[in-house]
Amino acid sequence: MKLALSTDEVLAKIGSFGRYQVVLNLFANIAYGLWWAFTVLVMMFIASEPGWKCQNKSTCPFNKTIHLTDKEYSYRCNISREDWTFSDDFTSVVTQFDLVCDRGSLGFVSTSVIFAGHFVGSIAVSTISDKFGRKIPLYVCAFFCCLFNFVSAFSPTFWVFALFRALVGFFIGAYSIPLFVLATEFSGIRHRSTAGTLVWVGYVLFYMILPAFAYAIREWRTLTIVTGAPGFLLLAGWFFTPESVRWLLKKGRVIEARKTLSEVARLNGKQMPDEPLAMPKQEKLGEFRDLFSSFNMTHRTLGSWFIWFAASFISWGVSLSAPFLSGNIYINVFISGASALPAYPVMTYLNLRFSRRKILTMAFIAAAVGSIGAILLSDKAEFDKGYRIGKIFMYLCVAKFGGESAFIMVYIFSVELFPTTLRNVGMGTSTAAARVSAFVSVYAPLLLTVHRFLPYGIMAGLAVAAAVVSMTLPETYNQPTLEDLVTKEQEDGDELESVDNKKGIDPDNNEKNALM
Repeated sequence: MKLALSTDEVLAKIGSFGRYQVVLNLFANIAYGLWWAFTVLVMMFIASEPGWKCQNKSTCPFNKTIHLTDKEYSYRCNISREDWTFSDDFTSVVTQFDLVCDRGSLGFVSTSVIFAGHFVGSIAVSTISDKFGRKIPLYVCAFFCCLFNFVSAFSPTFWVFALFRALVGFFIGAYSIPLFVLATEFSGIRHRSTAGTLVWVGYVLFYMILPAFAYAIREWRTLTIVTGAPGFLLLAGWFFTPESVRWLLKKGRVIEARKTLSEVARLNGKQMPDEPLAMPKQEKLGEFRDLFSSFNMTHRTLGSWFIWFAASFISWGVSLSAPFLSGNIYINVFISGASALPAYPVMTYLNLRFSRRKILTMAFIAAAVGSIGAILLSDKAEFDKGYRIGKIFMYLCVAKFGGESAFIMVYIFSVELFPTTLRNVGMGTSTAAARVSAFVSVYAPLLLTVHRFLPYGIMAGLAVAAAVVSMTLPETYNQPTLEDLVTKEQEDGDELESVDNKKGIDPDNNEKNALM
C-alpha cells in the first residue's frame, strides 16, 4: 500500500514554482496592479489639493501658490471666497466640492473611508472564503470593486463619492486575502516566500506608472475612469483560476484536488505521482475564537496583528504623504514607488536564505532609521536645498524601503504562522489591523500642522516596537505548511524552533537551507 503524500510533498514532485505557478503569480501581479494600486493610489491625485493663490491683491497679498505645509495655508479662511482661487495644476474632489477650511479634512476622509471599508471587508469575507473557497469571493468582490470604483467618477456630491470609495475599500478587503492565499498556496515549501514576495511587484509597477497617467490627465473624473476601466477585463480570469487544493482537501473533495494538481504537473512538464493525497485532519473551519484557542495561538495572533499595524502605517503613511512634501507631486509619488521596487528582489533573495524573524526585524529597523533621519534633517531642510533633498531621501527612500520590506514580510510570515484551517481568518484579521493603521496614516500630513516632527516620530516608534515583537514570534523558515489547528497547550508550547532543533536544522545556516 502506497503512503499518502501531503500537498507540499506532491508540489515538490510536480514543481514547487514551475510554469503553472509563474502564470498564476503573473495574474495576481496584474490583479493587484489594476484592482488595488490604481484603485487606491489614484486617491493621491484625485483627493489632493493643487494649492491656492490670491485673486484680490487688496485682501490677499501673496504672489505664490500656497500649499498645506506653508505657514500661510489657513490665511484664505479669513477672507472672502472670491478673493482666492485654486491653482489650475489639476482638479480633484477638493476643487470639485470646495473642501477647504472647515471642510478641509474631508479630502483626507475620502481616502480614509477606503481603509475603513477594507477593515470591514477583510473580516466579513475571510470566514466566507474559508467555508466556500477562495475563487468565488475573489471574483464576486473584484467585480463590485471595479464597479464602484468606476461609478465614483460620476458622483454628484462629495458624500456620494465617499460612499462609493468606502464600498471600493470593502470589496478590496474582501478579495485581497483570497487572492494572496491562492497565489501562495500553490507554491511548495522552498518557494512560497518567493511567490509571496513577487506577487506584489505588479502593484509597485502600477504605482510607478500612475504618476504618468495623472500628469497626462489633470481632470479627476477622467483619470478615475481611465485607471479604473481596465480592471473589468481581468475578470475573465475566472475561467482559468483554480480553486485552492488545500481547501478542496479540507472539504473532502479529493477528486477535484487531484485533477487540479494533475494540471499543475502537466503545465510544469512533470509526472503526477500515483500515491494518494493525504487528507488533513477534519475539523471545523475558520472561526474567530480559534485564533485564541491556546496561549501559543494567541501569541501568534496578537503578534501578527501588531506587525501588520506597524508595517501598514509606515508604508501607507510615507506613500500618502508624498504629494504634500516640497517638490513636484508627480516626481515625489514616482520616487516613493521606485523606492519600494528594490524591496521585492531583495526580500526574494533574503527569504530563501535567512530567518523570517531576522529579515522582518531588520526591515523595521531600516524604517526607523529613515524616519529618524527625516527628523534630524527637518529644521535645516526648510532653508537649505541640500538638506531638503536629504530629508526626502531618508523619508521617501530609506523609510519607504524599510516599510515596504516589512509589509512584504508580514504577508509571508503570517501566512506561515496560521494553519490552513485558520489561514484566511488569521490573515483577514491581520490585514484588518493593517487597515486600522492605514486609516489613521491618511491623516499623517495633517500632523505636520501640529508639529513638524510628529508623523516621523510616530513611524520611528512603531518601527522599533514592531522589531521587538517580531523577534518574539516563532520561526517559520523552511517549515512545512501548518494544516491543522493545534489546541492542546502542551503541543502548542512546542515552537517551530524546537522542531528545528530536534531535527538538527539551523534556520540561519545559509548553505544548508538553500539546498533544502
